[in-house]
Amino acid sequence: MSTAPTHRVTRVAPRIRIDADLDKEPWTRLAPLALVPSHGGVAPAGFQATALRCCHDGERLYVAFHCVDRDVWGSFTGRNEPIYEEEVVEAFLAPGPDPHRYFELEANPLGAWFEARVESPDGQRATMRVDRDWVCEGWERAVRVHGDLARRDGRHEGWCVEWAIPFASLGAAAPAPETRWRANFYRIDRAGDGQLSAWSPTYAEPPDFHLPERFGVLIFA
Repeated sequence: MSTAPTHRVTRVAPRIRIDADLDKEPWTRLAPLALVPSHGGVAPAGFQATALRCCHDGERLYVAFHCVDRDVWGSFTGRNEPIYEEEVVEAFLAPGPDPHRYFELEANPLGAWFEARVESPDGQRATMRVDRDWVCEGWERAVRVHGDLARRDGRHEGWCVEWAIPFASLGAAAPAPETRWRANFYRIDRAGDGQLSAWSPTYAEPPDFHLPERFGVLIFA
């Protein structure tokens, strides 16, 4: 099993406008991270790329996903519905060095969202506790679909997600330089044969994203 990845989170200014337009500063100058198959193997033919970018402004963590997707779809539109059964992007964020207490944030192409606080003392799904009543106060979200969601003809270009997550909503102080968090980022695509991808592969079969020991490391600039 390979070492989990690290990423330096650039500090930016001023505050980013959250509208899911990723053809703007600072996204256009930040190098993307590529999500890979969650099982850690070679990407199959037709694997749909996901570009992830992160930065912060001292008060908020910004996250952007650009998902190549030939068939964008979804049916859920509200809060904390099972959007992970369809198309979704996800961030699991553990402020500080301990990955066993983390926050789960998700969004789908229709703008539905999922937010929960997770405690996983053993690092295993069987004993983890999920608090779905937790609210990520001040979380700004936006989604853009590049294509017509009314069509299922396999001719879409993809979809983009942009978030601003207040550090205070995660119970975290503004990170000083070199502060380290544990985190992982995922994408689920259930169309066709399906595709599950991650920043830090979990290597689990059957697939399982709730493996905090496999979280990568964010280092704040």
